[in-house]
Amino acid sequence: MSEPDWAPLTGFRVAVTSARRADELSALLRRRGATVCSAAAIDMVPLPDDDELRQRTQSLIDTPPDIVIATTGIGFRGWIAAADGWGMATELTTALSKARIVSRGPKATGA
Repeated sequence: MSEPDWAPLTGFRVAVTSARRADELSALLRRRGATVCSAAAIDMVPLPDDDELRQRTQSLIDTPPDIVIATTGIGFRGWIAAADGWGMATELTTALSKARIVSRGPKATGA
């Protein structure tokens, strides 16, 4: 598949705020003529390496919440997996079992 000869984004300045696949998206936009700047709005930290998550997980275990809101399935499953790696999964699921769990969307519900 060949690249088109036209650049519909010429003259446009586009900011790419994603951390994941930013290089790929930036290259695609540049091929269409855009001037691109990249600045990730969030930084992805592997959950098992996230010291703050571990501390907050322990705090949640110590003081179980009344309500938990799961916004993404991958985030919720990743959190449980990280807790498992820290030896906290059983305690975390016990603490969560006492809470009302609300989810946003089908993937979070399935988690």
